[in-house]
Amino acid sequence: MRFTRRAILQGAGALGAAALLPGCGDPGALTALVLEVEATRALIAAWSPTAASLDVVVTTAAGVGAVAATVALDAHGHGALDVTELVPATAYHVRVLAPDGGEHGPLAFVTAPTDTDPRPLRLMVSADVDEDAAYASPIFDTIAAQPPDLFVALGDWPYADNGPSATTRAGYEAKYVRGRLEPRFAPWLAATSFRAIYDDHEFANDWDGAAREADPARHAAALAAWDAWFPRRGDGPRYRRWRWGALCECFLLDCRNYRSANDAPDGPGKTMLGEAQRRWLVDGLRASTAPFRLVFSSVPLDFGNADDHWAAFASERDAILGELAAARLPGMLWLSADQHWFAAHQHRDRVREFQVGPLSRGLLTPPAPRPGVLRRIHEYNVGLIEITAEPRLRFRAIGATGATLYDEAFTPADLALEPGVPPPPLP
Repeated sequence: MRFTRRAILQGAGALGAAALLPGCGDPGALTALVLEVEATRALIAAWSPTAASLDVVVTTAAGVGAVAATVALDAHGHGALDVTELVPATAYHVRVLAPDGGEHGPLAFVTAPTDTDPRPLRLMVSADVDEDAAYASPIFDTIAAQPPDLFVALGDWPYADNGPSATTRAGYEAKYVRGRLEPRFAPWLAATSFRAIYDDHEFANDWDGAAREADPARHAAALAAWDAWFPRRGDGPRYRRWRWGALCECFLLDCRNYRSANDAPDGPGKTMLGEAQRRWLVDGLRASTAPFRLVFSSVPLDFGNADDHWAAFASERDAILGELAAARLPGMLWLSADQHWFAAHQHRDRVREFQVGPLSRGLLTPPAPRPGVLRRIHEYNVGLIEITAEPRLRFRAIGATGATLYDEAFTPADLALEPGVPPPPLP
């Protein structure tokens, strides 16, 4: 294994976030997360309120091949290591050590299989993570008890607009620190690696193009904090595409940074994704050779409350789905969140979608169901996707105590798009 030292997101200012939190001068407050895992590499993001650098030790889960490297921390306490030359489809452990004796870990993760390896995949997806004790449940222990190969987090983590709302970089940092150090979350954060994208509450409620233009300084502060806590390789867009073995390719959308105002008149000029991301998505899905193509959107395609989801961007949504349906792509599945209840949907052209969450936030009341709404369930939940070599995809919604709330299985042909098919009637 080889380690590439990488300091990230150098910024002005001191550790303002740490000063706001009781106990954040304690060396035990350091934390880390495993991100952006591929077949031979992983990105380890670390934070400390006091240290200038941290040591990172990685071994296989069997304790073989220990290698250590040091990462320098920036002015806000952040640093990251891009760990390379890992072995595909292999379980690893990570420990993070501070010079004063503080330690965090072990964190567990598994590398992706090679693109030709058809071994099974277990992937979990959900959203809406608030550390407030009012939303406590066993769901994080439930996830850790049978951890996935990968967890996809679809935003609202943290709720930076909880009162008093963050408006500056220091304020946003403080919100992230509270969430990362919440003891209830620790088993979940240590059990697997993450792919993540923001939704609105990392900035403020229903954050859209109008809010971005009205307060660019706040928008910049929120994004700087996000990039520090969820670093990525390079300075490219935050939407991402990755392959997990021979069976699955994933597309993670950025539904906030390019969107127009929610209340703008709908039409060809109104956008959720922006032209570059839209072409990246459609062209990537059409070019993919994976049996299953998973699209992760922080907001649902339809059937939600108000105008903060794709229903208010129907012109762009329908154009995207129309292009995909015309190609009759097999194995297409959308995963979304934001609305705070589980739902199974079937849209026009046989587009299937599962809406997941919340993990730790209040449940909301949905609008009246319409054709295309197959099921709704009002419980804390996480979506579990299991893909096997047949190929076959099984989706289950798992409740806080581990009960299966919903269960459906598909072949790639079951998820093939077909132009002109209307949504099914209400069950």
